[in-house]
Amino acid sequence: MNSKLLVLLLLILSFRFYLFYSNRYQFSDGEKVDFQAMILSSPQTIGSQQSFTANYKNQKIRVTTNGFPEVNYGDSVRISGKISNRNNGLLIYFPKMEIVNGSANVFQASLGGINILREKLISLFSKTLPAPFSSLLLGIIFGIKEQMPKDFSNNLRTVGVFHVIAASGMNVTLIGGFISAFFVLFFKRQVAIGLSILAIIFYALLAGLEPSIVRASVMGILVFSAQIMGRQTLAENSLFLAGFGMLFLDPSLISDVGFQLSFAATLGILYLKPLFGKKEGVVAEVSTTITAQIATLPILLANFGTYSVYSILVNGLVLWTVPILMMIGGAGAILGLILMPLGQILIYLCYPLLLYFESVVNIFGNLGGVLTISSFPWQFAAGYYCLLISTLIFLKRK
Repeated sequence: MNSKLLVLLLLILSFRFYLFYSNRYQFSDGEKVDFQAMILSSPQTIGSQQSFTANYKNQKIRVTTNGFPEVNYGDSVRISGKISNRNNGLLIYFPKMEIVNGSANVFQASLGGINILREKLISLFSKTLPAPFSSLLLGIIFGIKEQMPKDFSNNLRTVGVFHVIAASGMNVTLIGGFISAFFVLFFKRQVAIGLSILAIIFYALLAGLEPSIVRASVMGILVFSAQIMGRQTLAENSLFLAGFGMLFLDPSLISDVGFQLSFAATLGILYLKPLFGKKEGVVAEVSTTITAQIATLPILLANFGTYSVYSILVNGLVLWTVPILMMIGGAGAILGLILMPLGQILIYLCYPLLLYFESVVNIFGNLGGVLTISSFPWQFAAGYYCLLISTLIFLKRK
């Protein structure tokens, strides 16, 4: 990107940040609110409670309610309660809530249809495979993990492969890389771009349209399309313009972990992956993961405080199964919605690879090897990225 244009965009962004934070409404602790909002992310169910995020006065509020009435993304709800203003954000616990009836617009109807499709997919996979294999395959293909057993979920986190089944910004970045790399092998570039865009959008819808998913999908569509066209400069400019546009519309994203992870992971794939050369197959998938992890390591340590010493090894052992599982399981899911028995046959063919995946995760998960960091200084993160950028510049010149 032209340096003068970059400076201009940074100046515009700085002025936008100043206006946003100087005029932002400040909620007081215990303040009563009454507002209507549409749920644009899939609610999380924990025991007999459900939790979701609502927007009010351009701020995100985390709402925790009882399990009834059950809400789904796309629903319009009226919320009345008291704000809890804490260090970790704005919260509302057990407000008075009702689903607002009315004629659904096209967007709401579409979200409702996607939610029905999600439930059918969960039922199809659950009837075909035992736990945790059904939830593992659902997570790998669609980012759906509601029925994931807690012990196996903890092991996925411990060994550093939770990104494979988590509907996160980093996961969409990796999935987008897999999808674009696969389509470009069989189709012309223009066709591969179109199919990749459709696949990423469909994945975002099934994953629940979480804000991190939407942001990462936008970045992925722009960057991977440019890469398929073989234009590195266009990919770089697309990423920076996407980041600029998102921050201009919502400056609060600068402190959002999902935005940081998706942006850094995409940067890592864009700038670090070419250092591995033109690889294909398993090596290409492993290099994608390694570069994304290198780029996001300080963010992960600063926000989650843990890192597995086996992470890269386990990723190398299991990630080669992901494209195969996505292709066979995805085809089985589509066929199963039309003719269940045939779809179930394809889905069951994934069982050996899922058993291998589960065994590797549980073996290394029980070994421990997790680094715990209680306090991560920002100076270390700054030094890490300065060293990484310097190394990248040196290797590029050499």
